[in-house]
Formats: sequence, structure tokens, C-alpha cells
Amino acid sequence: MRWGLRTLFKQGNPDVLALLGYDITAAEKVTDVTLQPESDVAVIGGLTTVTYTVRAPETMPVYLGYRVDYVRQNGTTTAKDFFVKRTTLPAGQLLQGVFRLKWQQLTTRRLYPGVHRLTLLVNTQVVAESWVTLK
Repeated sequence: MRWGLRTLFKQGNPDVLALLGYDITAAEKVTDVTLQPESDVAVIGGLTTVTYTVRAPETMPVYLGYRVDYVRQNGTTTAKDFFVKRTTLPAGQLLQGVFRLKWQQLTTRRLYPGVHRLTLLVNTQVVAESWVTLK
């Protein structure tokens, strides 16, 4: 069922989130949220390591992901969501982790220089953001 609802889930549909056991207001409840790339500048073909932390005041199931707003050739941006982790955060416990962004050219997505926005998502809602300048 989860696979069939993935589009509505990524869009943050409250009914789908509730059906799958996630609280849409979890993003408002989490604290100590950080999203920190190792560098503010990256090169095409390079790698950026990003660390994150999240703390929950109460025990809650969370879907953790990140979004990259890629710069297009005409200067506008297009968003792509990525999955990090599905877990239940115990009350007061700090969740820390790392993910890596590969800035490589793909046949499905061309990379262009510019400022790319990174956002951390908790239950599809933005809780932190950062920027990386791609050269």
C-alpha cells in the first residue's frame, strides 16, 4: 500500500500521512534540527557530505528525507526528494546521521552551476535548509 501512495505521501497529503502512521505536525515538534554540508562550494563531478541532527520531545514515527533544488539551465530550480530513513524517534533522543550528494552528470538530470538549496524533511515537511554553490 505504501508504494501505491508514494506520490501523495511525497506531496504531504495529511490523509495519506495519517493512514501510514505519520503525524503531519511532527515537523513543528522536532527540536535541535541542523543540516550542515561539509562545504558551501562543490564542483560538478565532486561529492558533498551533509550531516544532520534531529531531536523529538515525544516518541514519534518519522520519515526522514532531504530535497535538493537543482538549478536548471534557464536559472530556475526543480526539486528532487530523496529518502534517508524511516524510524521511531524515542522521546528526547538525538538522531544524527550523514548522507552524501554526488554532483555527477546523469542522463536523466544535467547539473548546472549555481546555488542549489538543500532541505531536510521530517514527514515530508521542511525543518532545515542550507545551500551549496556548484561550480
